[in-house]
Amino acid sequence: MICALLACLLLSGCGLLTTTAADSAGNMAAAEPELDPAWQGTPISYALRIEVRDGPASLADKMKAASQLAQLAKEPPDSMLGLERRARADTETAVRLLHSQGYYDGKAAFSLDESASPLRVTLVLTPGSRYVLGRAAVRYVPAPAVPDAFRDRVRVTGFWGLERENLPPPSFPDTLPGVEIGKPVTADAMLAAVEALPEQLRREGYPLAKVADARYSLNREARQLNADIVLDPGPPALMGQIRVQGAREVNAEYLQRLAPWTPGEQPWDSAMLDAYADTLRGLGLFASVEAKPGVKALDRAGRDDGVAVLPADISVTEAAFRSISGSARYDTDTGLGVEGVWEHRNLFHNGEKLTLTAPIATEMQGLKAAFEKPAFLEREQRLLASASALREDTSAYLKTSAGASAGIDRRLARQWWGGLSLFGEGGSLKDNEHEAKPYGVFSPRAHLRRDSRNNAVNPSSGSELEIKLQPFTGYYEEGFNVLAGTVEASFYYAPFRKKNQPDDTLILAARVEGGAMSGAPLRAIPSSMRYYAGGAGSVRGYAYQALGPRDSEDDPLGGRSYQIVNLEARFKVSEHIGIVPFLDGGMVYKDEFPKIIGDMDWGAGLGLRYYTPIGPVRLDVAAPLRQIAGDPPLQVYISIGQSF
Repeated sequence: MICALLACLLLSGCGLLTTTAADSAGNMAAAEPELDPAWQGTPISYALRIEVRDGPASLADKMKAASQLAQLAKEPPDSMLGLERRARADTETAVRLLHSQGYYDGKAAFSLDESASPLRVTLVLTPGSRYVLGRAAVRYVPAPAVPDAFRDRVRVTGFWGLERENLPPPSFPDTLPGVEIGKPVTADAMLAAVEALPEQLRREGYPLAKVADARYSLNREARQLNADIVLDPGPPALMGQIRVQGAREVNAEYLQRLAPWTPGEQPWDSAMLDAYADTLRGLGLFASVEAKPGVKALDRAGRDDGVAVLPADISVTEAAFRSISGSARYDTDTGLGVEGVWEHRNLFHNGEKLTLTAPIATEMQGLKAAFEKPAFLEREQRLLASASALREDTSAYLKTSAGASAGIDRRLARQWWGGLSLFGEGGSLKDNEHEAKPYGVFSPRAHLRRDSRNNAVNPSSGSELEIKLQPFTGYYEEGFNVLAGTVEASFYYAPFRKKNQPDDTLILAARVEGGAMSGAPLRAIPSSMRYYAGGAGSVRGYAYQALGPRDSEDDPLGGRSYQIVNLEARFKVSEHIGIVPFLDGGMVYKDEFPKIIGDMDWGAGLGLRYYTPIGPVRLDVAAPLRQIAGDPPLQVYISIGQSF
């Protein structure tokens, strides 16, 4: 049981040990005569001064953050009595603050200067000597048992066994980790170290580990704080079955398949259980998810090594599975575009997602459908399928088509994904030099992706790399066979970020992208399959598809290779407002391979971001550094989400 001293700490929130204000405050106002009732009834404006005598100035800032006088300065008390009550409360707070920082002989006092205008309140902190940590002993009651299964532990974090990590056996330190003997220690640091020790054991196979007792004492002669911690490790246990409560429309078997452990083989790991709960929260199926060990179900049946198998209890509250949403964008070159979306996230009760999208824009109208079946044959393998019926009218071509694709996407390792798919499309295609002609395309596709971004919607660190290989064959006036490949990489860096202290005041973002195709001349490749650049998704400042070769009518012709570079400095001026200067460059070529960094057109501009919980609303204004005849000198883009 936690001792009474620790209970006092938790209630006060400021120190490991407390004393009464009468013993420590040393209040200079205590000897003043009783207040005259006539002082009451008139608001008393005041100014606060915090003074630290023979101690670090940082204590003044900490005290200001905790001070009633500081926090309520704009709400003056109605009397001198009320002001003195605030000051007395602050002296008690100050003593607790000093104790929490290791100044256990610290004192605090206040004085009132009524001759000043406004009235001045001076709060004086006298820290005294700072205590150091003399002892931080840890005992385990009962003595922990370490089964043989815990001595040679291996964690498999990849698929097909690609990532195997040898783990050391559980450790039971006799001195509290996270604090240093002979050094000052704050109350927050001490409590964090005490709480971290059982949590570490819960990640090493002891799910019921807890602090049984924690006693703190002072050696005033030696100026030392001593801590004696008793830890109950509880029995060792293995990860067991998933037991789901609250799932009515979602099959419990599907949720069990998502567990990243094999029941009865993995030593208990609370971090793994938390990661599994986060996975369930990310499915979009539940309004709430709670995961905890099934403490009443320790089962040693069928085992001769004395190790219990502990199930994981999962409590969920299902959310609505169907939703209707919409989005809108505006670009100077392509005009207004809107899109309606209907989604079902639990179509066959195993988390299957069906999304129907109806885009209505100047360059595209039609209907698209996408289907995803998660945990297909393997835990982190997805079956993906899509179909579309679209009409596209751009400066380069007019296309009426129907297409479909199907494939598998799976996680290969912690930050790696890969996939294989088949794609087919056919319809009618008209470019600017020929009448409408039928065409058909069939393509097997492969991709490999590495993603270490901290946030897919608004990243501030990490990177993303994707490589795509797309051989395709078909007919367009004549038969053709083409091998195409693209590479795209994005990078994000926060220069003011410190370790464990995120700072998104400034984010430097960069993207490079390029592609090439070979095997057929440009005229034999359907114009809708060629590469284009220019517009909101590639090089801002230029019209959609404007960069690269032109046909006899001076309209975009498309090419067999391309390259794009995007550079942004995302600066937050407030919690919700940001400005983004940017520079984009790119070019499309008739040749099979791009001219690396050479012969590119560049656009520059300034963006405004309004940050919302679902992502930033984006307004970009860009100008081409080499204006193309007939194009406007400025392009404006309004959308949701970062540009990349």
